[in-house]
Amino acid sequence: MSYDIERIKKEKDGLDVLADIYLYAVLGESVEEDDIKRFQWYGLTQNKNASSLEFTLKIKLINGLLTIEQLEMLCKISKEFAKNSLRFVSRQNIELDNIKIFDVPAIFNLLDSVKLNSIFANGHVPTNIMSCPINGYNPNQIDDVSELVEKLNEIFEGNKNFSNLPNELKILIDGCGCVKINCQDNDLFFKAIKSSNGKIQFEVTVGVKDTAVRIGYIAPSQVVPFAKAIAKIYRDFGNRTDENKSKLANLVADVGFNKFISLLQSELTFKIKDTVEFIDTKKAFDNYYGVFQSNKDNYSFVGFNLKNKDLKAQGLEKLYELMKEYNASKIKITPLEDIIVLDVPTKVAKDFENILKENF
Repeated sequence: MSYDIERIKKEKDGLDVLADIYLYAVLGESVEEDDIKRFQWYGLTQNKNASSLEFTLKIKLINGLLTIEQLEMLCKISKEFAKNSLRFVSRQNIELDNIKIFDVPAIFNLLDSVKLNSIFANGHVPTNIMSCPINGYNPNQIDDVSELVEKLNEIFEGNKNFSNLPNELKILIDGCGCVKINCQDNDLFFKAIKSSNGKIQFEVTVGVKDTAVRIGYIAPSQVVPFAKAIAKIYRDFGNRTDENKSKLANLVADVGFNKFISLLQSELTFKIKDTVEFIDTKKAFDNYYGVFQSNKDNYSFVGFNLKNKDLKAQGLEKLYELMKEYNASKIKITPLEDIIVLDVPTKVAKDFENILKENF
């Protein structure tokens, strides 16, 4: 028997609930239970502990990145609309609690003004594409995958071709070789490697049961069509009758790995390589904590363990003030919800690290 969410998606696509969100906000009518589930497609989930109908809003951080302008805006939204709540959560996202439906349009407009959004932050869709947090700044990186991450997010985000998958599709692209393969239970993992002829390749693995199995190797230009093909196969053949068996890994296990590869190959215009000789690029970072020289002259990136991920507005505001004081303008969130400040002038980086440790 199909479980309830499949009926809800069939009756109205999750993407189509945006107009209803605005209507509920303006008219003040009670929200239908089915629409509450569809709200997830815009990052809104019901706060079960609230005495009245309130929501938690998940906001995507593309490439795990936040600019100082975005930090300032998130502080403003948290104070004005979310009772100072704010925390970093899995898959390089931020969550705010205590959101009232009548405030959602204003929040969406403020997020849009600094190029942030919550579209496909939740739901049975390709969620936020994860990436290595030091990508683009690591002098030892294999490839800068920032543009690939942005392109995949642009292709999937708000796309009705991928707005009704059997469940979430979690994708990670790593250009540094410093993200563990089981990081946050990814369904599909692209890891950059350097082949023996000096060209960049991506090793592709997929989750099967409790492990990850290598599919093969592809070129950087093939990552986007490959991910789209996986999403299409998952959409068309994934299990929709049992929520506990509806992940991509279940599909691979059900049809068998070899048959899955044949199905995948039939969707592609290029051949997946079975093997490739590559140069062993050992993991440069056991963790991201400390001061590291950036690939940008006279700048360092500073990572620190955020002891409490539930920063609240006050914590984020303190970080914003310290960044302004030390002339830094960007941070990234790690897969473990810690923070890396990207562009700290090297001459003050150690002092900055010390003050971060004192405050966080």
